[in-house]
Amino acid sequence: MTLDFSRCRDVWVQDTAKDAGGFWSPPPSHVRIGVEHLIRNPFFMLADEMGGMKTAQAIIAAQLLFERGDIDRVISIAPATVRSVWFDETLGELAKHLWLPSDITEFHAKSRTWFYGDRATPQRLQWIITNYDFVRSSARLTQLLAISGPKTLLILDEAHACKNYKAKQTKACLQLRHSCGRVWLLTGTPIAHNPLDMYAQGRIMDPSILGCASYFVARARYATITTRGGFPKVTGWKNLDDLQRRFAPYVLRRLKKDCLDLPPALPAVMLTATLTPETWKIYKEMRDDLCIWLDQNTVSTAQQAAVKVMRLAQITSGFVGGVEDANVSGVTTGIAPQLTHAVGREKLDIVIEWLTDMLALEPNLKLLIWTRFRAELSRLMTELAEKFPHVALGQIHGSQKREERELALRLLDPRTAPIGPAVLGGTTQTGSMGLSLVAAHHVIYMSDDWSLKTRLQADARTDRPGQTHSCWYGNVIAVGPQGQQTIDHVILRARLGKENVATFTTAAWRQALQRE
Repeated sequence: MTLDFSRCRDVWVQDTAKDAGGFWSPPPSHVRIGVEHLIRNPFFMLADEMGGMKTAQAIIAAQLLFERGDIDRVISIAPATVRSVWFDETLGELAKHLWLPSDITEFHAKSRTWFYGDRATPQRLQWIITNYDFVRSSARLTQLLAISGPKTLLILDEAHACKNYKAKQTKACLQLRHSCGRVWLLTGTPIAHNPLDMYAQGRIMDPSILGCASYFVARARYATITTRGGFPKVTGWKNLDDLQRRFAPYVLRRLKKDCLDLPPALPAVMLTATLTPETWKIYKEMRDDLCIWLDQNTVSTAQQAAVKVMRLAQITSGFVGGVEDANVSGVTTGIAPQLTHAVGREKLDIVIEWLTDMLALEPNLKLLIWTRFRAELSRLMTELAEKFPHVALGQIHGSQKREERELALRLLDPRTAPIGPAVLGGTTQTGSMGLSLVAAHHVIYMSDDWSLKTRLQADARTDRPGQTHSCWYGNVIAVGPQGQQTIDHVILRARLGKENVATFTTAAWRQALQRE
């Protein structure tokens, strides 16, 4: 297959003499290979590592298909936090990579449209950008179904959002896929939890890939089932070579180190925050009570244990309260500030001390700070505004207005980053996907998410195309007054071992917490 890449904008090579987006040039070889696979296959999964330019490949391939007359419309569905990565008129991926006249519409509660190229051109590629939560509604799905057809390309960004075959958004995407001539799945983590994550994603691509009539047929083929208490439970995996063989023709996976010439990441640094005797007393009492609870509730689910262990992580971040009120959802979305009260500020003081020193060394410092909890982020940004009034500040979290988020993201985009120091703070669950924050190469984790997938996604916001420096990562770890270990050490050990703490059993939690 011979494709003409001469008009693709090579945005990873900057040329300020021409325009902020770069200049026209053939893209890297791994991008050209990915585009060829997408064009050749009506259903395909591009599973390059985070930061591997999956979105760019999809946008380039879609335009080439439009020029051939194969498609006339693209419907792109992404998580809500990633929607602007596609739509943003100045910093979004479409703004970077379009060369054909296009109409770009954000399909949301308040729809917006912007136009690329000469609006008088009759043949224009239509882009519809929306998010998974929005298409759960049958009325909104009906609107999309009405404009989809054989020449519609469906793109599912962060496609692991459709791993649960029972979820409304998965069913909506499957229904929409039936009306579209092509579908591409983009994800850096196709298997977020276990091999059965591929069932729903494969079904969306084409049922013939697995040839399983239902999820339970796939589970019987690939999972080892043990009956406990009268209920079947997955205890292991089998026939994974068959699963890989079936998907191999329709999946392309490359690592950044094999495709891109990025500066090497520096070894992560541990910033130690010593808890005061008062905070340590609160932590130790709660930890000991939790260990007793784990001993007495050996049949409790890992999810119940994780919710209770979350209270310990809160304390090392300086807060208590809110976990029980937020229930299990708090494990995913973070705890709202109004549900908590402060008990310490040890991590906050360490970050402020570090930032004070760094600003003296780097007056133009650009810093990204991740937190696990919304309350932690709120207090951090309030303190930074008081102590560093000359530093440009922004934050990204789940409950903010769209305009506030878009302004914040501009702090760490090389094209819009301000002269002088800037700090962007964010919660990992709402800010770790899809964004490009390469104006920063210093990253601090005040508290870490328990999901390995989320941490890898967060790391990839700075370690990606456009980065010109080696990225430095700092993990703020709380210790007791005598250097005793805390829940932060459990998370760090799991991270170094590439484990997912969110899947720990009650026995694993009990063993981990008894270390000191």
